[in-house]
Amino acid sequence: MGNKKHKMTITIAASLILAGTLGIGGGNTSGNDQYDDVNHRVYAAQISGFKDVAADSFANEAILSLTGKNIIIGYPNNLYKPSETVTRGQFASMLARALNLPKADSSFKDLTKKMALYDSVSRAAKAGIIKGDSKGYVKSDQNVSRADIAVMIDRAMQLKGNYNKTTDLAFTDKNSIPAYAMDSVKKMTKYGIIQGKGNNSFAPAEYADRATSAVFLYRMLNVLDEKPADGGDGTTQPPVVTPEPPTNGGGGGTTTPPVTEKDYRKMTLAEIKGVVGEFTILERYVEGGKEKIGTYDYVEAYYNLLHHPTKGQYMTQSPQEWFKDWIEHESKGFAVTISSNYPKNREIIAFNGKAYKNSELYNPSILIPSVDEVLPVQPSQAGQFLIDVMSFSPNFVTYTKDLVKPDNLAETPVKSDKDYIVNIEKAFANAPGVTVAKDGSELTYKGTKVILSNGQLKNGSYYAPIREVADSLGLDTRRVTLDASGTYRLEIANYPLEKKEGLWE
Repeated sequence: MGNKKHKMTITIAASLILAGTLGIGGGNTSGNDQYDDVNHRVYAAQISGFKDVAADSFANEAILSLTGKNIIIGYPNNLYKPSETVTRGQFASMLARALNLPKADSSFKDLTKKMALYDSVSRAAKAGIIKGDSKGYVKSDQNVSRADIAVMIDRAMQLKGNYNKTTDLAFTDKNSIPAYAMDSVKKMTKYGIIQGKGNNSFAPAEYADRATSAVFLYRMLNVLDEKPADGGDGTTQPPVVTPEPPTNGGGGGTTTPPVTEKDYRKMTLAEIKGVVGEFTILERYVEGGKEKIGTYDYVEAYYNLLHHPTKGQYMTQSPQEWFKDWIEHESKGFAVTISSNYPKNREIIAFNGKAYKNSELYNPSILIPSVDEVLPVQPSQAGQFLIDVMSFSPNFVTYTKDLVKPDNLAETPVKSDKDYIVNIEKAFANAPGVTVAKDGSELTYKGTKVILSNGQLKNGSYYAPIREVADSLGLDTRRVTLDASGTYRLEIANYPLEKKEGLWE
């Protein structure tokens, strides 16, 4: 192939180059049922406990136990948000996980298969825990009241046995308890699951928060496991630490740890990985208000929790069971699936070294189509590469057949018409076959040379419009708008990129 030479004359205004980074919006942290249940990886109190749950909190023991089993789920930055209200769908989903209910479908008018909680709410509905109204609406996104929680727990417990003992109520506001919930409240009071508020009221219409919901679930599982229910949902009774919570997510099983081929508590980290393999995610996330790309090793997290001096007692699942539950949970939804602020809030880039869309976690049935269509796909042939650049972030990713490599452009891309001005040396540094001069002033690909004669030299590196450079090298590009604020994803590849009309430009 002949040696073609392109000499680019690129004029870049200094005001654009020095224009600073684009703002990164906050994620949707509301309590709606499409966010909390599956939007984040299992932040199971990690090693030091949730930052916003005090060690002496009435709900601490319940939260630690249930997050260790993936029954309830935390937020990024090691937060639990105990005072955030819970919806009907969220609480039904917690019960479905606690009881390990079988898969099921549902036909509620306001719960489609594309919604994050479809699977878990459908399981709960099939079991009779949550029900729709006469018009076929389940109203999963409505906040759940304490009265409704009593009813839902009552229904859940009947699946595991005859829990029909009742007691007379001494609550000062017992006459305000709805008739449909009265028997359930009497039962839950009898079994010690609901103990009322500090002023001896029940507050049936009050919405339940995440702390109280955890305590109710924890007590229910203790009763199902034939243990005394503990105290403390913000009531007058202090919590009682129960050293052996349920071992199987509340399915009514024994407290004896599952039998494995080897004592997993004595295994080294390497030995555990030898049993379950690697479970490492490369993700884009926001921490401290800043967007980052980093890895999270779930096997190491499991190992550290297992050997923590106080929290290890709640890690009662074997590695095989823990990761089986984890893979099922994570494959059902990510922020990449449901976040209203994708991908600024969170994006799963890769799992075990494979692009998310090429990994075993990829589940198109639960993806929002508009998101599914713009997820990067790993090249299938040796020598191919795909460069993925986001308009709001200096972090970018280069995909090849056998590698997913994150890197940093040094500065956030600056928009220029349908192009971005970026650090050229950084952008092509990991693209196989592309030779880049140290300062990015010259690039060569398959005999085609591009010289940035008038590029903006800054901090020893040339900045130039990346699409123009890519086009001059004979590479293919495409861009898609990701949200109403104008966030873009730009892809550059050394093979043809499909451009769906009305989506990619």
